[in-house]
Amino acid sequence: MSKSIKLRYFASLQEQAKVAEENLITDLNTYQELYNLLSERHGFNLSSAQVKVAVNDEFTTMENIILDQSTVVFIPPVAGG
Repeated sequence: MSKSIKLRYFASLQEQAKVAEENLITDLNTYQELYNLLSERHGFNLSSAQVKVAVNDEFTTMENIILDQSTVVFIPPVAGG
Protein backbone atom coordinates (compact mmCIF):
# COMPACT_ATOMS: atom_id res chain seq x y z
CA MET A 1 0.00 0.00 0.00
CA SER A 2 1.36 3.40 -0.95
CA LYS A 3 2.27 5.88 1.76
CA SER A 4 2.49 9.63 1.37
CA ILE A 5 5.30 11.20 3.39
CA LYS A 6 7.02 14.55 3.74
CA LEU A 7 10.81 14.44 3.87
CA ARG A 8 12.92 17.16 5.48
CA TYR A 9 16.68 17.49 5.12
CA PHE A 10 19.23 19.29 7.28
CA ALA A 11 22.93 20.16 7.10
CA SER A 12 24.99 18.04 4.69
CA LEU A 13 21.97 16.01 3.55
CA GLN A 14 20.16 19.20 2.54
CA GLU A 15 23.22 20.37 0.63
CA GLN A 16 23.45 17.06 -1.23
CA ALA A 17 19.70 16.79 -1.91
CA LYS A 18 19.63 20.44 -3.03
CA VAL A 19 16.21 20.81 -1.38
CA ALA A 20 15.10 21.42 2.20
CA GLU A 21 12.03 19.21 1.88
CA GLU A 22 10.08 17.13 -0.59
CA ASN A 23 6.95 15.01 -0.70
CA LEU A 24 7.11 11.36 -1.71
CA ILE A 25 4.64 8.58 -2.34
CA THR A 26 6.28 5.22 -1.73
CA ASP A 27 5.57 1.52 -1.45
CA LEU A 28 8.74 0.92 0.60
CA ASN A 29 8.35 -0.69 4.02
CA THR A 30 11.10 0.57 6.33
CA TYR A 31 13.03 3.77 6.92
CA GLN A 32 16.19 1.82 6.02
CA GLU A 33 14.76 1.10 2.55
CA LEU A 34 13.73 4.75 2.25
CA TYR A 35 17.18 6.03 3.20
CA ASN A 36 18.78 3.66 0.69
CA LEU A 37 16.52 5.00 -2.07
CA LEU A 38 17.18 8.62 -1.15
CA SER A 39 20.90 7.97 -0.84
CA GLU A 40 20.97 6.68 -4.42
CA ARG A 41 18.74 9.48 -5.70
CA HIS A 42 20.61 12.35 -4.02
CA GLY A 43 24.12 10.89 -3.70
CA PHE A 44 24.29 11.02 0.09
CA ASN A 45 27.83 10.29 1.29
CA LEU A 46 26.75 9.08 4.75
CA SER A 47 25.78 5.49 5.46
CA SER A 48 22.51 4.80 7.25
CA ALA A 49 24.56 3.86 10.34
CA GLN A 50 25.77 7.47 10.50
CA VAL A 51 22.35 9.13 10.50
CA LYS A 52 19.39 9.15 12.87
CA VAL A 53 15.77 9.10 11.76
CA ALA A 54 12.91 11.02 13.33
CA VAL A 55 9.24 10.61 12.46
CA ASN A 56 6.73 13.26 13.48
CA ASP A 57 9.34 14.83 15.79
CA GLU A 58 10.22 11.58 17.61
CA PHE A 59 13.31 9.46 17.09
CA THR A 60 12.72 5.96 15.76
CA THR A 61 14.84 3.18 14.24
CA MET A 62 15.69 2.45 10.63
CA GLU A 63 13.94 -0.94 10.95
CA ASN A 64 10.53 0.54 11.80
CA ILE A 65 7.69 0.57 9.28
CA ILE A 66 7.07 3.81 7.38
CA LEU A 67 3.98 5.58 8.67
CA ASP A 68 1.55 7.06 6.15
CA GLN A 69 1.01 10.83 6.29
CA SER A 70 4.13 11.38 8.39
CA THR A 71 7.05 13.78 8.34
CA VAL A 72 10.40 12.00 8.14
CA VAL A 73 13.74 13.62 8.94
CA PHE A 74 17.11 11.97 8.44
CA ILE A 75 19.60 13.71 10.74
CA PRO A 76 23.31 13.67 9.98
CA PRO A 77 25.93 13.82 12.75
CA VAL A 78 26.36 17.35 14.03
CA ALA A 79 29.66 18.78 15.21
CA GLY A 80 29.49 21.46 17.82
CA GLY A 81 31.34 23.17 20.53
